[in-house]
Amino acid sequence: MAGELNLQVTTLRDAVTANAPTPQMMYVLLEAQPTGAQVASASMPLNLVLVLDRSGSMSGARIGNLRQAVKMLIDQLQPSDFISLVLFDDQVEVPLPSQPAANKQQLHAIVDRIDDRGGTQMSLGLQSGLGEAQRNLDPGRVNKIVLLTDGNTWGDEAMCQSLAQQAGQMRVPIVSLGLGLPQPIGAPGLPQPVGGADDWNHALLDGIAQASGGASDLIETPDKIVQVFQSIVKSAQASVVRNTEMLFRLSADVAARNVWQVTPLISNLSQRAISPRDVQVTLGDIEKTVGKSVLVEVTLPVRAPGKMRIAQAEITYDVPAAGLMAQKIKSDILIEFGTESPIKPNVMNLVERVNAHKLQTRALQDAQAGNVAGATQKLKQAATQLLNMGEAELAQQALQEAQNLQQQGQMTSAGTKRLNYGTRKLTQNLPPQTPPSTP
Repeated sequence: MAGELNLQVTTLRDAVTANAPTPQMMYVLLEAQPTGAQVASASMPLNLVLVLDRSGSMSGARIGNLRQAVKMLIDQLQPSDFISLVLFDDQVEVPLPSQPAANKQQLHAIVDRIDDRGGTQMSLGLQSGLGEAQRNLDPGRVNKIVLLTDGNTWGDEAMCQSLAQQAGQMRVPIVSLGLGLPQPIGAPGLPQPVGGADDWNHALLDGIAQASGGASDLIETPDKIVQVFQSIVKSAQASVVRNTEMLFRLSADVAARNVWQVTPLISNLSQRAISPRDVQVTLGDIEKTVGKSVLVEVTLPVRAPGKMRIAQAEITYDVPAAGLMAQKIKSDILIEFGTESPIKPNVMNLVERVNAHKLQTRALQDAQAGNVAGATQKLKQAATQLLNMGEAELAQQALQEAQNLQQQGQMTSAGTKRLNYGTRKLTQNLPPQTPPSTP
């Protein structure tokens, strides 16, 4: 039975100008929220694989915090969950093959033996991690790989990307975590660098996450590893609505330009054109306590006065815990062509946050292409938007990187990472917003 997922559709405006001189841009917000007692009480069993960097740069506090985080993660698991541990440097070791998380004391003893050594060969860890995931791969479980590294891998980036694509085909998303930020060499009064001597490649980690249907994030300091690992387990256990796909059926002369996930994190979703008027987007798993929201940018045709169905959104999903597969929910998206109505603040707020993320992304692209002036301008625009949102720290970071571009011709690695991952989280912890009622 349908009803385990509520779909709410809100357009930026209820009405646009009829007979406009040119096509008009419209934003459509789709909010999918699990609902009902059956969903609220459900919890998903896990098949979790930890692929952890234990190269020489992980020595000291980093390896100690990592051990603590893994043990606390194990303590969150149920006896019916599966856990495995893969360690990589320039070699790979599987001290904990996939097994039920039943004997916590025995598992803790294995974790206590994690030490640091060698260089960094990430593909070895990912390949073994995929093998462990396959041992207990089950559509009735949340199958997930957690990858953590503090340094760059050498010569195997293409293999890492290929393995991520295999994981995506197996429906095993990879959560890619980069630990630590580099500090400027010789900067007075600054602590020693937390990350590896060669830094970690955020573009590679982002690519691994995207290809597998997972997510990526920055852990600035080792003491945050515990918190991040706990959050990953909590999120996985709450992912009761699974394998979610959205089909966006466009009416004649309506075009979809971009599809953005806006909650729980901002990301540009890959879309597949099934036909000239049908676009499909993979939404993946949806947490029962958080839901998932999508912002679609569409172009409206020039039309005479009257109401028009510009699109229909259809979402298919599974709820394995309730034995429900291939459930569907649909909603028509209507716009009045006449006199332009006011903008809805709740939708505009999300649009502005997505735009701030887009600006810093485009600034980095411009900087890499040697367009320093264009990158500087976009960072300053992003800083203004961030300041208007009350994100003073991120705004200051954007201004600092604009200054770095003007003075040195490039952005810093640390600043790029803070902006990249910080602007993805601009929609987290927003206060509830009720759209204005239609008279």
